[in-house]
Amino acid sequence: ETFAIASNKQVLTMGKKSKRRANKGGGVGSTHFATAAVQQPGSNLLFRAPPPNIDPSRNTYGGLPENHTDDIGRMFCSHDREYCHICCVDHRMCNRIVEESAGLKKKTTPVEEAANMYATTITALRKMEHMRPRSSEEMFEQNRQYKKEYEEKLRRFAEAGEDVESAIKKAMDRETSETIEFEAMMQNMARLNPGQTEFELGGTETQEIYDEFVKGPKTKDSRADAYTCSYCSKTSTKALQACSRCKKPSYCNAECQRAAWPAHKKECIKTDKEPSIQKLTWEQVEAHQGAPAKGTLEVKAIKDESMMRQVLQCKDRVGICRRIAAYTDSRQIPGLTVGATIKWKNPRFHYFMDGSSGARIEEDDLKDVVVT
Repeated sequence: ETFAIASNKQVLTMGKKSKRRANKGGGVGSTHFATAAVQQPGSNLLFRAPPPNIDPSRNTYGGLPENHTDDIGRMFCSHDREYCHICCVDHRMCNRIVEESAGLKKKTTPVEEAANMYATTITALRKMEHMRPRSSEEMFEQNRQYKKEYEEKLRRFAEAGEDVESAIKKAMDRETSETIEFEAMMQNMARLNPGQTEFELGGTETQEIYDEFVKGPKTKDSRADAYTCSYCSKTSTKALQACSRCKKPSYCNAECQRAAWPAHKKECIKTDKEPSIQKLTWEQVEAHQGAPAKGTLEVKAIKDESMMRQVLQCKDRVGICRRIAAYTDSRQIPGLTVGATIKWKNPRFHYFMDGSSGARIEEDDLKDVVVT
């Protein structure tokens, strides 16, 4: 079922969630970019992902060296990336599964699994409309049936008292962010190549565009995330307790820390140095329900949606996208363009009237905003 749904979505999000396995390495969840094309809505622009050049005897992609794994078992390409446009591979889903299997992360619950697949079917159905050639009616009907099945599962979970609403929201946030990321790639490729109507995704040029304009803000592994539990991924408005030895991962409580310890001890190195704190994510800011969040939100502007005022989709360090809208006197945020990074001290979350969300920056906020 996963493959039937994801094989349609794969074309549109450059290969996410396919269960194809490569010899010697591409574990369950690893993905190679697909070969069909996507037409940008409202335009004649066509975007196509090339087939991967795979040598089964060497597990190489385009003649590149083999993938490698770390001590936990997470996989990376020869460029040391989970997600690489040059190698045309995406190991992110596979690596999350590895982290769950190793005990670093809490296993996905049945409710979360159902919500994830429900969100995937909705996204697949929307995006299949723009596939070229168009998917068969049989494939559309198959995905509609999957959607009904997962709706029914979620209904039963809700009747049993499970928090289905939060699970669906989190799943849809991720799907929507991936869609925005792909749209940002299309927008930037078209902007940098005026007059061109067909584009091939994958390769060095695509990677350069992704790194400069679409990839999230840079993060350092040495920094600690003080507001999201490293094991169960729950977000808190108060700083969590960090590991007393390496001081990097943070946990809700002793229960989460004990559950993560068998896997975490493989990478836990004792230190007396207090690490700096990671910048805030959109989810951490939203948890404050419109009140100022303690810390600094750092996001990258990846897609321009400006009309009457400046509005940009901005991506945080964990890949979630939200809008930032300029409610300043000039209706602009000085220096903010696609590819720029914006840091806002003590930010506030905002829900817009059209149903979207993110941040509304006003004139008085500019003193706390830095754009680079």
